[in-house]
Amino acid sequence: MTTAKLICLLLVALVVSVSAKAQTVVLYPKLSKTLDSLRNVDQWPMQRITRQEPDSVGRNLEQVEKDNYARHQPVLEKIVRQFGFPGFREVGKTSSYNFWLLVQHADAHVDFQRKVLKLMRREVERHNADPVNYAYLVDRLAINTGQLEEYGTQVKYTGNVGDDYSKVVAIPVSLRDPKNVDKRRAAIGMGPLQDYLNGMADMTRQMNKPKPKGQ
Repeated sequence: MTTAKLICLLLVALVVSVSAKAQTVVLYPKLSKTLDSLRNVDQWPMQRITRQEPDSVGRNLEQVEKDNYARHQPVLEKIVRQFGFPGFREVGKTSSYNFWLLVQHADAHVDFQRKVLKLMRREVERHNADPVNYAYLVDRLAINTGQLEEYGTQVKYTGNVGDDYSKVVAIPVSLRDPKNVDKRRAAIGMGPLQDYLNGMADMTRQMNKPKPKGQ
């Protein structure tokens, strides 16, 4: 299980907490539906992988995932050209989150991620985008361009031996000024870094538990 997949799984869980009312009145309902549909396609292979369920027709799910990312990229670029960053007012909180998630996966297009990050920052300042999601994209772009993370959201794992994940530990891939990272995290509404790392490690252990025999 790669770091990117685990990060995305954790973030997808956050959608559950978004109120359905936030989606009822938006400027671009068709765009909202498009983003939701793209997100479902984006997440399907990863969900099968994390549940340790093979594809019904024997495809390599990691390759399916990569192919989906590639097909989505020109669609995302067209959306940005037409609408800029689709924020809460444009598409609702859930669909805005879904757009951001798709951008997180555009690792092969760092110039595009950089452009979206710039647009997203303006919307965060207007309270039209999620500052925590912005922080994740800051760190994602940093890793993709060989820079240091600001918030420690992108992690790697140590302590596992072969298939034994019982002692796995999560640590940031990189981190600027570790002494003050919790101040930076608190400033945008994130909890302490160590709590986040502990949660990522716990999730990894749960996801890699051997399946009971017969399943």
